[in-house]
Amino acid sequence: MREGEGHPVPAISVVIPCFRAGEYLAEAIESVNSQSEKDWELILVDNNASRDTKEVIKRYHLLNKDKIRVFHEENQGSSFSRNRGFIESRGKFVAFLDDDDIMYPERLVLQKKALNDHPDAVLCYGRVDKVSHDNKTILEPMAKDADFPFFVSSSSHTGTEVCLRFPEPRPSSIMLKKERAEEIHYFDNHFNPILLEETDFYFRMAQLGRFIDVGQSIIRFRMPSPEFLKRKRVDNVRKFRLLLNQDYFYSKIRNFLQDHNLLENPWVRKDLQWLKSRWLREISYDFLATPKGERFARILLWRALKENPLDVKSVKHLFRSYLPLSLRAEKYKSGQIYENGIPAEITEQFLVTLFEKDHSCMYCHSSRKTG
Repeated sequence: MREGEGHPVPAISVVIPCFRAGEYLAEAIESVNSQSEKDWELILVDNNASRDTKEVIKRYHLLNKDKIRVFHEENQGSSFSRNRGFIESRGKFVAFLDDDDIMYPERLVLQKKALNDHPDAVLCYGRVDKVSHDNKTILEPMAKDADFPFFVSSSSHTGTEVCLRFPEPRPSSIMLKKERAEEIHYFDNHFNPILLEETDFYFRMAQLGRFIDVGQSIIRFRMPSPEFLKRKRVDNVRKFRLLLNQDYFYSKIRNFLQDHNLLENPWVRKDLQWLKSRWLREISYDFLATPKGERFARILLWRALKENPLDVKSVKHLFRSYLPLSLRAEKYKSGQIYENGIPAEITEQFLVTLFEKDHSCMYCHSSRKTG
């Protein structure tokens, strides 16, 4: 632990954004306290947390003010809260943990050593044990998150100056070098409240250096109960904003490829079309389960087929759009169905232009965008 401005400066800053975890947060904090690595500080970011979550924050802060620091981030969303953690952190390394997950005691030791041993690495991650919501049963041990699913074909045809394939680990499992994250200005706040903020962050970090997998489970990832998931997401997501996030990310990727003179690469063009086609198809699902949503779904599915005429999945869903609503609603059950009707902002014109031009929306200037 180094000295800085009269205060001990830790090697590692552990950042926990706090929202609606309640007493689950206590287990997360205890798992930090139990680390075999002792050279750390814990930063709790109160992101307009629920009352029971605030009580846990206050309790643990009073118990250990030397090691636990608390900050309030009024701007709601994972990017804002994680960025606040970045800004307030003093460590060389920053490790994230969600407020309902649990670290194994050797996590920080393993990741600190891996990053010190590999100077070219910018980020370290590990496997996760998926556990029941009560943390009593391991449902899936040593789970490994998939890589970014797009640009599979083109990644080997673009040279070494760009990285189009990269792991997408769960944020609770990552530790990274703070100075490298500073180079990309952390998370992009435009992606609030959620969706694609992590993918965008990893994409930009991957341009700076490689990611290291320690190859063993370092956290317990709590699978939420239906009741907890519903409580956590109340008033948290508006579908229109999620669509804007996807459009923004697609525009960023396309601009990146253009800046690196890759849009003329046939492999890249094909993979970019596949990304657009798949997203258009997947976006159609919620409309297929919504009264009077079939015409919106058909716009999306016809566009998906235009980008990828051989996509049999889009053909299948297009045929299903002509089924009675009762059958479609049963087939396309979703946690984000337009239960109160399709928002007025989502029009046929909006869906026709999705992923078609450079992104611009009402949030572009109000989000204090980074990245």
